[in-house]
Amino acid sequence: MMRQLLLVVVGLITGLPAIGRPLTVDEAVDLALENSHGIEMAEAGEAKARAEVQEAFLAFFPSLNASAGYTRLDQVPYVEFDMGAMTGSDGGGDPCANINVEDLPVGWTVEMAQGMCYMMMGWMAGDPNAEPAQISMGLKDNYFAKLTLEQVVFAGGAMHQSYAASRDLRSSAAEQVRLARQQAAYDAESGFYQLILARKAVEVTGEAQELMDAYVGQLQSVVDVGAGNMADLLAAKSQAASARLDAMRTAHGAQIAERFFKVNVGLPQEEYIELVLDESSRFTELPFPHEDLLVEAINHRPDLASVDDSLKAMRHYRGATWASWLPAIILMGNLNFKNPNYALEPEWYGSADVTVVANWALWDRGQALKRGSAMAASIAQLKSQRELLAEMMGVEVETAASSFEEALAELDVADIGLQASEEAYRLEHERFENGVSNNTQLLAAHAARSGAKLSMLQAETQLRISHAALRKALGVDPEVNP
Repeated sequence: MMRQLLLVVVGLITGLPAIGRPLTVDEAVDLALENSHGIEMAEAGEAKARAEVQEAFLAFFPSLNASAGYTRLDQVPYVEFDMGAMTGSDGGGDPCANINVEDLPVGWTVEMAQGMCYMMMGWMAGDPNAEPAQISMGLKDNYFAKLTLEQVVFAGGAMHQSYAASRDLRSSAAEQVRLARQQAAYDAESGFYQLILARKAVEVTGEAQELMDAYVGQLQSVVDVGAGNMADLLAAKSQAASARLDAMRTAHGAQIAERFFKVNVGLPQEEYIELVLDESSRFTELPFPHEDLLVEAINHRPDLASVDDSLKAMRHYRGATWASWLPAIILMGNLNFKNPNYALEPEWYGSADVTVVANWALWDRGQALKRGSAMAASIAQLKSQRELLAEMMGVEVETAASSFEEALAELDVADIGLQASEEAYRLEHERFENGVSNNTQLLAAHAARSGAKLSMLQAETQLRISHAALRKALGVDPEVNP
């Protein structure tokens, strides 16, 4: 009777498939490319770099500035005339007495000149015997407004170097976007396959737990009526406890894998998804010949290209630093509005002027020299970073290629193991029906078959993940199929 019970339990343990949103790996990658926060950050960095390119380009054009101000004087400037202190060249006290007719305009007489002189002196100073006269040279309230059109004519090449550097940094930012897209695609693809594996592990361990719990219950009933073996019951309880622990671990692992996957692709955590695996998408060979893998990576890796662009930008910035040793020539056109006017009346008047300014920093306390040293250090730092990246890239490519080749071999081994476990379970099932083997042996064969199925899925998953890792190591964009 125990044999029939065990066979019924083994045969009836089946899982009902969950119904949810179907999702293929390509759809998962598309969702990740659309919703990735890493891509959003990289694209924001690229937009910033584009704006900086435009800013550097606009520096070549003239700028228009407006300024205005008001000044209140506590005392108005003045000119003081003291007639009592004025004397003529003949030693007398009359400044208009010594006038030479030869110094006068044609038609003027000495008398006419003296009359004009006395009139002016009387207007300016009044009575020679009076106190000194003061003539104001302004007003207390002073206003001004100015428009300045400024054009840099020569800056030692600093503007051209800065513009070239900004363009290189824009290219570097674009490569960072490529890198973010490749990383998002890899995370989505590897997470997709890992979630499939985790769910299958939950199914296998859950099936094993249900099988053991059902078998323990049936065996307990048999022992209770005195027809069973207590040793078999204790062994079954021990296996059931181990199966429950395995089921708990795999369930937790599947929950974490699902949360991680949904974060990567931008799906809500409460939505259930049904992962659809394309069985035809098996990879049986490297995307490129083994000897060409490193060359492909050097030519296509975005992180390496980003460092190269940053290195070029730092060289341009260093050139801009050395350009500060040269003079800068600026052409300015000014349109002025002032109050008071030339007659010192509280009226607005306008004027215009053109100015050429040459600025030459003859001594800046060594700031330009230190900036040049800082740029040289940045260049050396980027060079070392590039060398390290190139060396580690070779290791990454070789590791990814080796992992892919090992996954191919692991798949063959898992396939052989699955066939062997299927045949072993079939034979053990026949022996159990014929009374040749016991229940422990049948359960062991069933567990071995379940483990072989899981190993097969692990091998297939590892093959797909290693292929995705190899594509990422080579710098292959998500839209490109080699």
